[in-house]
Amino acid sequence: MYEAIENTIVNLKQAQTEIASALDLSAIEAVLILFELMLGQEDEQLALLDREKIDRIKDTVEQAKFSELAGDGRRQVLQLLLVATQRQDQLQANYQVTPDAIGMWFAYLVNHLIGDKQNAKILDLGVGSGNLLATVSQSLTNVNEYVAVENDDTLITLASGVAGLLEQSWELIHEDAMQLDQADTFDIVIGDLPVGYYPKTAPANFVTANQADELSYVHHLLIEKAVELLKAGGTALLLVPARIFENEATDLLQLIQADHVYMQAFMRFPGKMFANAANAKALLVLQKQGSSVKQASPVLLADIPSYIDQEATQRFLSELTEWLTDNQL
Repeated sequence: MYEAIENTIVNLKQAQTEIASALDLSAIEAVLILFELMLGQEDEQLALLDREKIDRIKDTVEQAKFSELAGDGRRQVLQLLLVATQRQDQLQANYQVTPDAIGMWFAYLVNHLIGDKQNAKILDLGVGSGNLLATVSQSLTNVNEYVAVENDDTLITLASGVAGLLEQSWELIHEDAMQLDQADTFDIVIGDLPVGYYPKTAPANFVTANQADELSYVHHLLIEKAVELLKAGGTALLLVPARIFENEATDLLQLIQADHVYMQAFMRFPGKMFANAANAKALLVLQKQGSSVKQASPVLLADIPSYIDQEATQRFLSELTEWLTDNQL
């Protein structure tokens, strides 16, 4: 399997390089055209090249044998291709792919929360290039409805390509997540949240909105938006800065102390996973008030072990499963 994946990556990377060179494009622009070719679509820019170059690029794509890989193998190929592209173009942090070492925990929790339920509605509040949602959707065997929101033109185009190449049915919405209609609610909301300031005026009724006529933190606003978009009893799984509660976060504390929301867990990922430990992340689990929902006892405050340490990971997984069962989550 690994040899097949390596062959696919090598050939797709070669095709991407040839496209970028022939059309004088960045790596990210070239990968968008590459996705079109892989999906059997025509591209106007590529059509400007002479037939020999076009045929050579298409032959390289065919030699990749992407369609012969199993679903998870395909996702791994796309993930590695996008990671290499992000590094090559030195793209901003919000273009980074959510790694499997994080996505696997989202997938496990979503599987546990949904159980045997059919037609669960799952929202990715900032889908990016789509790897986190792909990790989750590929792990679920029951039929569900997936909605993905992204404000960035390039990222939502990438996510559309990823969904097509993985044969996933996602409803993609090109919009600012803060502008989503709250009339549409979800069983599960996931998100690898962007970090920084929200460039627009935040909703006045949000407790996470800055009250001093200054810009609000976008990740704080999106946490509150995630709760707003949940059905009663629904759960939000959000990737946030590990130090989010260490600084001035009175707005977030006010949110999680509200009657309609329960903070059930806050699990920190190992600092060594990140190039800068100051940028470490954590998985925040919030649940909206519902008829059968109660505050977890205890609230799970934990450090997720490194995925390299398999023994510690299995031990933590057992403890997490026991905690979920005890709290009827």
